[in-house]
Amino acid sequence: MLNMQKKCGGEVLELGCGTGRVSLALARQGINVTGLDLSNPMLEIFRERVEEEHSLKDNITIVHGNMADFHFDKRFSLIIAPFRAFQALTDNIDIENALKCIKAHLTDEGVFIVNVFKPFDVMDESWCYGETVQWERVDEKTGNYVVKKHWGDKIDVKNQVIYPHFAYEVTDSSGNTERYTEDLRLKYYYENQLAEVVTKAGFKIIERFGWYDKRSIEEANRELIFVCKKM
Repeated sequence: MLNMQKKCGGEVLELGCGTGRVSLALARQGINVTGLDLSNPMLEIFRERVEEEHSLKDNITIVHGNMADFHFDKRFSLIIAPFRAFQALTDNIDIENALKCIKAHLTDEGVFIVNVFKPFDVMDESWCYGETVQWERVDEKTGNYVVKKHWGDKIDVKNQVIYPHFAYEVTDSSGNTERYTEDLRLKYYYENQLAEVVTKAGFKIIERFGWYDKRSIEEANRELIFVCKKM
């Protein structure tokens, strides 16, 4: 993605920036980034991280907003919706409006990159699964022991929406454990469907990848990463 931005020049807009993982990585390369997200708690963490890396403040603009309805007085050479962010839009009208906003804010030669997970097979009720440990580790800053768990208890096959959940169990040095949960709703796409959605919105797909190292969809078969330009 960094090479793509260097080819395009100009500024980057990240949709669904969350706590700033991607935006911060870009800013560290001297790139000017605007991060937009609907979650105030996540943006607060993002702001704290920028304060910790004070030298990045001039390269980052953090905006609380909806990716289905945003307005800036400038356009961007690169707009990205990385790692599931676009899938948080589950209503067809919101999806259409988001793509209209993206197109309106993209420079004439700009690039839009969208990334969603690729279903391994036809999605149905067999997708649902019980609570499972995803990882466990010691937090380097706090010394707390953290266990991340996940599960999926519902799928809407007609509208292609899944309901995954995450839980973080945090144990401090005194042995006290607190559990924090996050409930999500994500729309899933098959390759031809995502292609139809973006082309209908006035984009042409110039590259397709199946993983972040630019392997093809046939080679990796894990992600759908579409690199698009305006028609």
